[in-house]
Parts: sequence; structure tokens; C-alpha cells
Amino acid sequence: MNFIKVLHIAYKNIPLYKNGQFELNLMATDKVADTSQVFPIRNSLYSQKLAAIIGINASGKTSSLKLLYLALSIILDNTSLNAVNLYGREFLQDDTELHIIFTYQDNCYELYSLIGKKLDTRSKGVKLFFKEEFLRSKKLSTIKTKKDALLFENHSGINLVQRTKMPDAALSVLQDDDSIVITVTKNNTTALRQFMSFTNMNMLISPGTTPAEVLHAFDANLDELITEDTSNGLTYTVRFKNQEKALTIHSPVGLNNLISSGTIKGQNMISLIKDILTNGGYLIVDELENHMNKELLRMITDIFKSERINKHGACLLFSTHYTEILDFMDRKDNIYVVRRERAPANNIEVLNYAKEVKRNDVKKSEIILSNYIKGTAPLYENIQSLEDYLCSEQD
Repeated sequence: MNFIKVLHIAYKNIPLYKNGQFELNLMATDKVADTSQVFPIRNSLYSQKLAAIIGINASGKTSSLKLLYLALSIILDNTSLNAVNLYGREFLQDDTELHIIFTYQDNCYELYSLIGKKLDTRSKGVKLFFKEEFLRSKKLSTIKTKKDALLFENHSGINLVQRTKMPDAALSVLQDDDSIVITVTKNNTTALRQFMSFTNMNMLISPGTTPAEVLHAFDANLDELITEDTSNGLTYTVRFKNQEKALTIHSPVGLNNLISSGTIKGQNMISLIKDILTNGGYLIVDELENHMNKELLRMITDIFKSERINKHGACLLFSTHYTEILDFMDRKDNIYVVRRERAPANNIEVLNYAKEVKRNDVKKSEIILSNYIKGTAPLYENIQSLEDYLCSEQD
């Protein structure tokens, strides 16, 4: 298989999280009754096409997406630990451990990285680096069960590369903040895209002419939308149905005043989705529901679930407050619930929905809203206190 499929991501020594640990599977761990909902890798091994992180405000959803993005950036983009645009590196401590299992071509790989912090004598700032790394591999053909994919200890036919035992000639071409995984994945074409930069800012970034099919899905009254980078900055050409003359807009603010926020986000989303569909890539979106109505959210999740459209198993990783999105997801093992422990620890806990909820006769949205998994709904006493406060202010 020419596309990388990430199966498992885990961190240790991340103080923000309970017991310093964060862990998430991107492989199907539950029974696969309907193979259209997942992407087949080999035998009983499947990767997820959707993965959701849900929780109330300030529960740790964005932090969790950043940690996923960091791990995926190292594997897919060979990003250096000190890259300024690397989300999640702010959570790394001295002796943070990162463990990633992924498949690529005919092999299954396990990357273990021990990360350190040191003072950079030139910049006088703190610099991240790899203290030690192990890269193990085994043939996909040796994997008979899902559990086999995650087991490398005492497995026959294992190849091992250790960072501190690599030849000097090989190490000399690696910076100390570049992972040794680059020796395997540097030529991969699996795309990683993120929409976290625009969670709280809605600006059209999709260049060129938007196809009519995309426009009409989000606004049936729009006939033309063109984005150009000119000497005066971004310029937008907009034409509505039954309007002969197009309008020219010279600022993102002006465009936001003319067309809906949902239309703008939709164009950006579809542009990124098209990109990752071609190579089985990954798209990370924080607060997927922002500016989108329920049916548009259903449309987006259906795109990833479709075998006809999503031929290479591209994966949408998203966070949400909107519990109804979970009802569009047919599986339970690709839903993660984040919640905060009560003071004084106040750490983030990540729970897999499938392990917490065995019932299938109740909608996932109702389970979450009912606070069946404790910590997934605002505390009643806090809501009551707010109402009492507002009432007292009227006196």
C-alpha cells in the first residue's frame, strides 16, 4: 500500500492529561460488520475514515487535536520538532515519550521517540530534540489479527533501527529535532491538512474559481465565486443568480458581509477534502459544526463514509460540541470523549466511547447529553448558579 495509515498514537509525560498519558486509536478496534464504514488494509486490519473528539467547553478537545497533528506531522510531513508552525509542541516536556504505529507499503512500523528539552546557546531559548528513537518494522503479511498489528515485542522478523546506534554518516544528515522516521517516510505522498488555524477566523482561502457544484451545495443563489491574489491583496469576484454584473470585493471582511459564513467555510473545507481524497490523507478540523447546519455536516461525514468517493481511506479527524454529529457515525470505536477531572488535578481524561457505552439502542447524542458518561454535560449547579445570578441582577 502506497499510502500511510496511522493505527495508534500515544504520549507519556504530558502533564496536562490524566496520569500524563494521551492515547488514541485510528484503527478499527471493534468488530467490522460493515466494511464500507472503514478502510481495509489487510485481513482483519482496518483504518478509520472518521474520528470524533467530543466534550464540553474547555474539556481539552483542541489540545487533543494538536497532539494528533504533531504526531501526524512527524510521520507524514517529516516536520522538525522546532518548526514554528507545529501545533502541539507546546505540550512536550523533557522526557515526553511519543509512540506511533503505522502501515506503509508492505510493512507495519512502530516508532518510539524520547523527546528532550535543552537550552539553545545561540538563541538563548529552549530547543526540543530527540534523545533516543527506535523504529521497528515487520511485514504486513505476518499480521493475522488486529492485536498483532500493535505488538512488536517478541515478534519474529522484526527489523530495528536505533537512533543512537545509527552510523555517523547517517546521523550527520539528520538534525537532532528530525525524527529517524524520515528514512522510511520521506517519499510518501499522504497529505496532512488542518483547519485549526481558522477555527475562530472565517476567511476564504480556497484559490481560483469555485466549481458550481461546490457553490450550490452551500448557497443555491450563488453562480460565481473567484478568489485571486492580486497586487492589492486578495480580490473576490461574486455573482448571484439572475445577476448580469459580477461584484468585486477587495477584502475578506467585505466578502463576509456579502455571502454567508457557512458558504465561506464550505469552500475551504471542500478544497482541503479534495486534496486528501486523492491520496488517502488526513484532515484535522476543530469545531466542525462552526457555521454549518445539520444537513451540511451530514453531507461532509457522508463524503468520508462513501466507498465511491473516498476510495483511498482518507480520514477526517474533528472535534465538536454538537452531539448530533455522532448520530451520523455508524461506529462507536472512532468516538473519543474528553473531560476534565475536578480540582485540584484538573487534568484531561480521554475515553473511548465504545469502551464506556455498550448499548446500541440509544442515540449517541442522547447518551452524551444525558451525562451517562460523567463530565460530558455542564454541571447542574453551575447552570443553576448562573440563572440565580441573572435573576439577582434584576432586583
